[in-house]
Amino acid sequence: MCHIAIIGAGQLGSRHLQGLKSARLPMRIQVVDSSQAALDTARDRYEQIETNPQIQSIDYLTDMDQLDAEIDLVIIATGSKPRATILKELLSKKRVSYLLLEKVLFPDLRSYHTIHDLLQDKGLSGKTWINCTRRLFQGYQLLQKELQDYTGIITYEKNGSNWGLGCNAIHFIDHFAFLTGDTDIQPFDLSALDPEIQASKRPGYVEFTGTITSSTKRGNILHITSSSRDDVASQLIISTDQARYEIDETSDTITKNGQFWGNIGMKYQSQLTGLVAEQILQQGICALPSYTESARLHLTFLQPLVKFYNNSMEKNGDNCPIT
Repeated sequence: MCHIAIIGAGQLGSRHLQGLKSARLPMRIQVVDSSQAALDTARDRYEQIETNPQIQSIDYLTDMDQLDAEIDLVIIATGSKPRATILKELLSKKRVSYLLLEKVLFPDLRSYHTIHDLLQDKGLSGKTWINCTRRLFQGYQLLQKELQDYTGIITYEKNGSNWGLGCNAIHFIDHFAFLTGDTDIQPFDLSALDPEIQASKRPGYVEFTGTITSSTKRGNILHITSSSRDDVASQLIISTDQARYEIDETSDTITKNGQFWGNIGMKYQSQLTGLVAEQILQQGICALPSYTESARLHLTFLQPLVKFYNNSMEKNGDNCPIT
């Protein structure tokens, strides 16, 4: 019997719960959220999915203390601000075998190092993964294999309008690292970010528009743009001196030099969590990025973003409220 807990029953947490319902594992599930309304929504979404006789029980809880003392897998799907505090409290009170964390991991720089040390102390540094899901799609896995022996410069461009650069850039930074195998990304240049900081659709957080750029020691190049204009087409382009791959995630297609190359195999979170849980709990491995790798990628973006935020808001902290 596998015991799985989800902390945070909001938009993402409820989709993780739906995904668990498809896992081929004998399971006992606990869902925790301080909001009864969020728990009710999660319950409604869970009941929309076909019954799985492998699930022995599911409990909806309003206090983390109500969780069992030993848990095989904990999925933390809260916003970024409380995540470090939740992790510290969870691991001080409960025995956890594996962790799956949502991103952005934390809005402050200090927590990346504090949680790194905590995970090492608890024996979880190699058993914690970050939910950057593009690594799980078959088309991207095949593209990664096609690019793995290329020794020239790879340029990765993400363009679009108002798609939430602060919240979502880490998805594309991770995607770049996965496809190229090049994780030695330099801190991002934010000089082309728009000066106006926007309120996020999530209360208490902020968003950004404009362009961020970086390169690697190997010479690969990464451009990410979220335009404040509404007329910039959503594009994902990967270029080498031999090929140009145009990726359309809306139509689930990849073209190479203008010709259809393959499908991405895009999936919703509700189609992925069960597969991830099976891989972790049956094999002790996961195709998602590890905490160590993802924290390093997060900081290439967050460190300069904190400086940008401080300058714009006339602050002097070590955090930027993105989630």
